[in-house]
Amino acid sequence: MKPTITQPSSSLSIDRKMLLLLRRKGVQTIEGLNMLTGIGWGQVFLSVDRLSRTGKVLLTAVYPSEYRVSVGRAGSPRLSVPHIANSEHKT
Repeated sequence: MKPTITQPSSSLSIDRKMLLLLRRKGVQTIEGLNMLTGIGWGQVFLSVDRLSRTGKVLLTAVYPSEYRVSVGRAGSPRLSVPHIANSEHKT
């Protein structure tokens, strides 16, 4: 039997706000979510982390340190990262 993980009600309301905003506005960056919600960057980051672990949002790498956040489906892969060839690897 799996242990039940509970979140404080404030975390749940932030997660709901993130999902609602993503459904209404579409794909956003973490910085974009921060600006649109007025929620602190750290709380937005933690919410996206929680939601991505359950498959409710998907992260797509667009630059080395920037990700786009979109609505996902539970059970979907959490992260879609473009394949980057290792230039030092020789076959």
